[in-house]
Amino acid sequence: MRKDITKILQCPLCGGKNLLVNSTYENDKEIREGSLRCGNCKKKYRIENGIIDLLVGETPEIISEQKGWTELEKAVVNTDKLMLSLPDAIGEHKAAWKSQAENFHYMFSKLDLNGKEVVLDLGAGRCWSTSFFSRKGCYTVGIDILLTKYVGLLTSDVYINHHNIYFERIIGDMNLLPFRDQVFDLVFITATLHHSVDMLTTLKEVYRVLKTGGQVVLINEPVVGIFKLSKLDCKEIEVGINEHIHKLWNYLRIIKRVGLDYRIYPYLGSYFRGINLIKQLLKKKSFYKKAERLINYFQLLFFGGILNIIAHKPK
Repeated sequence: MRKDITKILQCPLCGGKNLLVNSTYENDKEIREGSLRCGNCKKKYRIENGIIDLLVGETPEIISEQKGWTELEKAVVNTDKLMLSLPDAIGEHKAAWKSQAENFHYMFSKLDLNGKEVVLDLGAGRCWSTSFFSRKGCYTVGIDILLTKYVGLLTSDVYINHHNIYFERIIGDMNLLPFRDQVFDLVFITATLHHSVDMLTTLKEVYRVLKTGGQVVLINEPVVGIFKLSKLDCKEIEVGINEHIHKLWNYLRIIKRVGLDYRIYPYLGSYFRGINLIKQLLKKKSFYKKAERLINYFQLLFFGGILNIIAHKPK
């Protein structure tokens, strides 16, 4: 961490703004080892490997998620080279990441960044998306509950050292964000919100830390059609990861409830080959562009798929 991040932090336990830095080891980039102490409630937080641990009151769901992802990491051969290739991926991993990569690049291109933004990557995980914002020049913070290298924040050094960039990393709860009010221009959330056990609380926290006029970018969120049960049966759930799948109106209802204005964007891909084929045929028709938003809404509502949204906090 660097000392200037304390300007946007608050104690997650008491909300105190006076966080005192104690550095025990620094390199040419940052404080690698040390602690933060809240001047109000005196709570002490660890800094290890440049990562600030601001996670308080770990819930059973958080503990289960941490154990589950650590177990899954052991099942795959991960390397620094693979991490640096994400989201496009290499070798045998390329096919599995294809749709997510295309979707990320499409949505990232819609943001029109100027490099002056203060960005929160919520659910940063491996930090590959965090590194994209940092390479654009943005002041970037990645937050996650995961630490293990190749699934969590310890992967960050791979990007920081290879690209000669810098971004902050924090272990923290998405339902108790350790940031002051209205400090971020953009909150980026990729394939993360559906892991929350309380989406309303998560988005209320996002709204709180977002500046007036700021953006929330929500991508790669799974949606189930109205005629199917909102229930998943997958390997992630077997190992204790909090995987959920919601209907479209659950997302939209909560987004509107917290006060965000939103627009749905198309997903480059689908769970259904038939819908992909229909989309390809319709794209050749002159009316497609005008009807695209309605077609995407119809697909997500009735058949499910992947949700992309850019929302704004009204001025």
